[in-house]
This record gives sequence, C-alpha cells and structure tokens, in this order.
Amino acid sequence: MSSSTGAWIAQVDLAYLAQKLAIEYEGDHHRTDAGQWAKDVDRIERLQAAGWRVIRVTRADLDDRPHQTIARVRNALAAR
Repeated sequence: MSSSTGAWIAQVDLAYLAQKLAIEYEGDHHRTDAGQWAKDVDRIERLQAAGWRVIRVTRADLDDRPHQTIARVRNALAAR
C-alpha cells in the first residue's frame, strides 16, 4: 500500500482503498513473536499516520463472533 505521494507504507491483509480502511488478521504468532509484534506496531502506526483506519481481527473474531466482526467492518466503512 502506498501513500498519496507514492511512498510505500505497508502490506495489509485486506484493504478498502477508497475508504482508507485496512483489515489485519492477527494470528497467534503476532502475539508470541516479539520481533513480529514490533513490526506490527510500527506498521499500524505508519498506516494511522497516513490517515488509515486499521481493524485488527483475531481467530476468535472470525470463529466465535463473525456477525460482530462484520458489523465492525460495515460501521467503519460507513464512517469513512
């Protein structure tokens, strides 16, 4: 994903470009690997600084509460 100037910001799992909404799936290794966690924090800060909203989704969000997860995305899209 690039900024308005064309500079590279980040690779995300799912993006709604026009709304500047990124959805990131956070597998357990994102939590347990300190290096990956640091990269994630940096990537999300870069995205937010460029005006992107980031929704982070876990396995529990998909398996246990898919309707709420879909509602989070829909609400975020409607707000943009």
